[in-house]
Amino acid sequence: MPASPATGIKEAMTKPLSAIVTFATVACAFAGEHASDAHSIKRLFPSRPNGHEWTNTWNNGHPRTFGGATDPDDPEFDTDHGDATYTIDGKGHLTATGDTVRMYVHDPAGEREWGENLEITAYVTRLSETKTLSWSGPQIFARTNHGTLGNEKTNLADDRGYGAKVTLDGRWAFEKETAHGKPKGNPGGASTSPWKELPKDQPIGIKYVLRNCDGGKHVKLELYRDLTAGKDGGDWKKIVEMTDDGASYGKGADACKQGVPPELPLIRDKVLPDSESGKPMLSVYFRHEYGSMRYEKASIREIDPLP
Repeated sequence: MPASPATGIKEAMTKPLSAIVTFATVACAFAGEHASDAHSIKRLFPSRPNGHEWTNTWNNGHPRTFGGATDPDDPEFDTDHGDATYTIDGKGHLTATGDTVRMYVHDPAGEREWGENLEITAYVTRLSETKTLSWSGPQIFARTNHGTLGNEKTNLADDRGYGAKVTLDGRWAFEKETAHGKPKGNPGGASTSPWKELPKDQPIGIKYVLRNCDGGKHVKLELYRDLTAGKDGGDWKKIVEMTDDGASYGKGADACKQGVPPELPLIRDKVLPDSESGKPMLSVYFRHEYGSMRYEKASIREIDPLP
C-alpha cells in the first residue's frame, strides 16, 4: 500500500522515543477514490478495505441546536458528556460553546470499536474564550472508551487514550492519558510551536493520524496542518510526529490500575486485559474548554498500519 511521502523531513531522535518535527508539504501518493473525502479534503492515506468511516452531517440543510444529547440527524455523534451547547447551521458548520465541550463519535449500540489505525480530520475556528488554561484549544482523543460505556471516574483503564492538541498559546503536541484525574495521569509527548498563538476567526485544518508500526509493537502519532481552509483539498504540512516505543512514553506517570505499566503502548491486545468494558477503543472524541469554537469538514477513517 503506498505511503504519503514528505519532503525535507529532518528527524530528531532521542533515547526514550522518536520525535520528528517538520514543515514539509505532504504530497498524496495515491489518486482516484483515495484522493479526497466527502468534504473534498485530501486523504493523506487510503482507507482500509471495508473499514468504517464517519463524516459529519452538518451540511444536510437542517439547522438544529442541542446539548447533552445525540445529534438527531447522526446517531454516532454523541454530546452527552461535559457541559456545552451545539449549534449546527445546516450549511456545514457546528459551533460548540461551553465550559466543557465534548463531542464523541462511536457506535450508538456500544458494540463496534474503532480500528486502531485512523486518519482524523477537522477544521476548527477559534472564536472566543471565557477562561484560559495551559491546555486550552482544540483536542482530539482516540484509542479510548473514556466515559462512553462506564463511569470515567472509576473505569480508569477504559479512560486511557492518545490525544492531540493545538493550544491557544501555539503548541501542537501529543498527550497520553494513563490515569484520568490523577496528578501525573496525562504525560505529554512530542511538541512544537509553529506560531505564537492559535489565530482567531481563521479555519485551521487539523489531521491526526495514528498507526501501529514496527510489526504492531509500537504506535506512530502524526499531526498535520492546513491553512487554506480546504482549498483544492488543502495544502497539508506535517507539524509534529512521534513514536510510542512502549518503553518510555508514560514511564513514571500515574497508572490506571496497580500492576499496569503507564508506559504500555495503547495497542488493543495490550490494553484489552485491563479494560473494564472489554471495548477499550470504542470512541473518538473532540473537545475544548471555556469558550466557543466552530468545527467543520470533520471525518474519521480507518486506515492501514505501518509495517
